[in-house]
Amino acid sequence: MKLKATTHIQNSVEQCEKALAEVEQLIAGLDDNTLNTQEADGKWSILQCLKHLSIANKIYVENIKKAHQKYPQEPEETYSSHWKGDYFTKMISPKDTGEVKNSMKTMKSMDPANALNATETIEEFFSTHRELAELIRKSKNYSLNKVKVPTALGPLVKLRLGDAFRFLLGHLDRHVLQLKRIKAAVV
Repeated sequence: MKLKATTHIQNSVEQCEKALAEVEQLIAGLDDNTLNTQEADGKWSILQCLKHLSIANKIYVENIKKAHQKYPQEPEETYSSHWKGDYFTKMISPKDTGEVKNSMKTMKSMDPANALNATETIEEFFSTHRELAELIRKSKNYSLNKVKVPTALGPLVKLRLGDAFRFLLGHLDRHVLQLKRIKAAVV
């Protein structure tokens, strides 16, 4: 994929904000008990899903902040995805039809607790994702191709900054679909 860097940044911010609006609408009016009700045995609740997204997002937010500090401000006109970014994004993102083809096992470090405080979990989710949107906006001053961001797998596996956005937003979209499914099952 190849497009103007400013277009990729704008699209990424819009995708993030759209997902946050969907989550806000999905959880509106739900009580603590409903938010903590698991979809089924061994499945997550709405709050567990939000907590997982916050845990994963915090890792990337920190890694993006460090990358912004490490690399010079050298924006480029064009963003070109890398095969690794395409692979990771395709693996995590739902299909255009809204189907999540491959289920994935969550890394233990990103597995949420069973019962969570609704207010804290929801505030943390929105806070970390608004911070992500702000970091995406600030990335207009950096090369989306040259800046490398370590993944949650560790410092050896890195994605281009522009690819990291695609991966994170694919992950967010995947779990917004999961939130819809959980809500349908517990309400």
